[in-house]
Amino acid sequence: MPTLKNLASQALGTTHNRIFGLDLLRAVAIFITVYGHAVMLVPPAYQSWHNLPVSAIDGVNIFFVLSGYLIGGILLKALLDEHKPFALGYFWMRRWLRTLPAYLVVLGSVAAVWALQGHLPAEVWRYFCFSQNLLAPHPTFFPEGWSLAVEEWFYLLFPVTVLVLAGVTRSRRLAMAGTIALFLLMPLVFKYYQYQQGKGLDAALWDAYYRRVVAARLDAIALGVLACYLQHYHAGLWRGLRRPGLVLAVGLLVVTFLYPKLGPHMLFYNVWLRPLLEGLTVLLVLPFFSQLRYPHYTPAMRSITLLSLISYSMYLLNKSVLIKLVLEPLEHSVLTPHLGAAGWLVAYGLYWVLLLGGSLLLYTYVEVPFMRLRDVFEKPKPVTSTPDLAAVSR
Repeated sequence: MPTLKNLASQALGTTHNRIFGLDLLRAVAIFITVYGHAVMLVPPAYQSWHNLPVSAIDGVNIFFVLSGYLIGGILLKALLDEHKPFALGYFWMRRWLRTLPAYLVVLGSVAAVWALQGHLPAEVWRYFCFSQNLLAPHPTFFPEGWSLAVEEWFYLLFPVTVLVLAGVTRSRRLAMAGTIALFLLMPLVFKYYQYQQGKGLDAALWDAYYRRVVAARLDAIALGVLACYLQHYHAGLWRGLRRPGLVLAVGLLVVTFLYPKLGPHMLFYNVWLRPLLEGLTVLLVLPFFSQLRYPHYTPAMRSITLLSLISYSMYLLNKSVLIKLVLEPLEHSVLTPHLGAAGWLVAYGLYWVLLLGGSLLLYTYVEVPFMRLRDVFEKPKPVTSTPDLAAVSR
């Protein structure tokens, strides 16, 4: 049986076609996310110190913008030729073979455990069509599902909207620009409606009513598509932002970090300002990081790339499976009774070991086989020149 070290080497394979800068951003995003969730294993006295290093930006926002940027590249390349039809079904097939298998394996496993415990919610069926948080707060079951629903609905609706507008305007470029604008505007309208209805006005409820609702978050992925659009149609501006964009992004990060400590209007910040600042921060660093390639990788760079590759599996496993079903029960029933105050340290260490090992296994034996299955299907001519950029990990 192959060891985890062998599986890691197999997963990395060759790195010559990879963009290290995007892998680095994805690795940072998943670390921020799983590190932030690890606070659930930390005693309350240490939680504020634990989360301080990752308090300036939401890792999921990085994923959203990255995802939009990469999928936007696929859409733009497929739509470039005005005279060729866009194979929408093929686009969805490749997307779903990338995301659904691991999602269904983990969701099914968690649902089975909840069912055995007699706690399976009646609305579990919604998770199989990603309708659990379309317009309303996400249920407590399988909380990771909220961001996956945002992505799946974006990739269902965005290309359809582009094609509809292309039929009206007779210009795919204009249709793409119009769709980006529409998807940036719609969440603002929805959030304004929520605000007028008095929903989520309590500072403790903004996360449920705004951050984790599909209709309120489509703009984050649209920012990534906007980045790709700028790179393609405004290449001079894009190149000019490589280094100035980094400076501007640092400035936005400082504002994002300091505003909660200085500003009294936290609801305005959380609902309107923070998502925009975080999304723009990622967009501004993309001109630099999207060009960051290396012909030879150091061991540290290979580790970062591996973290990027298994990031989707890490996202799926970290909270509902490892923390809620494994480590919290283990800490309360075994570790704390036998080790006392040191029990949480053991649980915390196990979290990282099990997360990395389990994610590598899920990636190797579930994600990779289905990604290879995509190549079994004949590639239609309309997207012959489209590289496989859809390996977007959560």
